[in-house]
Amino acid sequence: MLRYDIINYLIEKNGYKRYLEIGVEDGDALSKVQCELKHGVDPASKMATHHTTSDDFFLNLASDVQYDIVFIDGLHVEEQVDRDIVNSLRHLAPGGIIVVHDCNPPTEWHQRSYEVAQENGCRQWNGTVWRSMVKVRGSRADLEVRTVDTDWGCGLIRVSPNPPEQLIELPYDDLSYQWLEANRKNALNLITPHQFYEFY
Repeated sequence: MLRYDIINYLIEKNGYKRYLEIGVEDGDALSKVQCELKHGVDPASKMATHHTTSDDFFLNLASDVQYDIVFIDGLHVEEQVDRDIVNSLRHLAPGGIIVVHDCNPPTEWHQRSYEVAQENGCRQWNGTVWRSMVKVRGSRADLEVRTVDTDWGCGLIRVSPNPPEQLIELPYDDLSYQWLEANRKNALNLITPHQFYEFY
């Protein structure tokens, strides 16, 4: 199961019409997603429909514009992902969902810094996306947060009046990879692809 398999399943299952992708790069996901309206945001991608940063895109987006499903796969740096999640939630339609890629780095090397990752073209780089996901789990009781254990970890965020999981306690001063290793399943609320179909 790959990220666009998850996205297309959610689109078909829920009848979603409006799709936003942050971080298009070579257009691999954008080209495979089947949705009536598709917007892709990336300042460097020829495949994007909006050639700008996600920060500028959201800054200039009318407050009443909403998307049914948002895929976040831009710069894999915690601070940027934090902003992309917050901004996406502001423009998420009722019943919508956010999918976040690269949430489950298999080794500490995979979450290396952006500067180090650039040395090999950011290949096999998950960055610190996982920190953004666990911070949402630790601070937003109104959100249901899970991560499908496939394709580098595909996080799922949706508004829920009664989320099935409780808030988790986080060592905000030490969100280290070692902490993730010791708490991975609970921290990311990991589910299998089979469970994904059960829950969604």
